[in-house]
Amino acid sequence: MRLGHVLKTPAGIAAIVAVVAGIGLFLTLFMLWGQDVCTREPCTYLTGWAAFRVLDVPIALLAAGAVVVAILSLLGQTARAGIVVAALGLVATILILIAPFVERTDVDPRFDWGGGWTLGLLAALVVLVCGTGIWLASSGLLEGEE
Repeated sequence: MRLGHVLKTPAGIAAIVAVVAGIGLFLTLFMLWGQDVCTREPCTYLTGWAAFRVLDVPIALLAAGAVVVAILSLLGQTARAGIVVAALGLVATILILIAPFVERTDVDPRFDWGGGWTLGLLAALVVLVCGTGIWLASSGLLEGEE
């Protein structure tokens, strides 16, 4: 199947959206993920790279992996690629959700999670949904095939 035809299929569209969301997830690490809540201005605003001690590299690797596997799914349209993209999105979502409880817990006053964290979570959820869509469309479950 030619790439132009693949891009018009539901799995192809989901793969393109997953690529964009994976790139978006990676780029959110350069955005402001939050700030140290302080009594005097100016407060410190931190990017995702600065806000995390441990989770920044795994999130970046998950985002890059989602992009690569989604591109590979465009070339092969396999259901396994969709499962891998969905799994990468699920792990990224879990890491982003647990980040406020794992990272920056020793900061006093508290750390306020904000815009970059929210956009990163949204991008990870989009990767998860697109991976599920690639899997469903490639496996034939939507057409009633077995």
